[in-house]
Amino acid sequence: MKMKFLGGVLCVCVALSVSSVLAFAAPERGKIATISIQQILGKSKAALDAQKILQAEVDKFQAKFKADEDALTAMKNEIEKKGSAWSDEIRAEKEREYQKRLRDYGMKTEDAKQEMQQLEKRHMEPILKQLHEVIAEIGKKNGYSLILENTMKGLRNRTGLLYADDTLDISDQVQKELDSRLKK
Repeated sequence: MKMKFLGGVLCVCVALSVSSVLAFAAPERGKIATISIQQILGKSKAALDAQKILQAEVDKFQAKFKADEDALTAMKNEIEKKGSAWSDEIRAEKEREYQKRLRDYGMKTEDAKQEMQQLEKRHMEPILKQLHEVIAEIGKKNGYSLILENTMKGLRNRTGLLYADDTLDISDQVQKELDSRLKK
């Protein structure tokens, strides 16, 4: 009987020592936060200013290409309406002219897209770089082990994060820090 009792005490002691060793060896649970980059950029003064500049350029391009679009539409309509009355030679000439203008228009719009991408990169890249630095600094300063991007809530989510409590969201804090940095 005494042997069984000592064996039981020994098992309890071993179990307690193993659990205490595991408790000390286990890493401390880290803090987790979420941010919405979409929300941050939607509220940040610098990002909004950059978006206004980009939108002004888009509007310029649209106005510039409106006349070309109208001319192409008119030319296509003319070919469709009058094409049957024209000789084969005239119809072929009009269609070649239409295709040439359509290719020219496509090249102009492609050039405009590339120009817009460069403009967006020039205006947004410094903001995004600062945003990344702000997120890292806030994470280190506040002891976050993990900061996840949570742009869309629910099953339409594109980030892989299906649910996070709203109290974990630090988007406003990040946005304020980003704005204060970009004012300098």
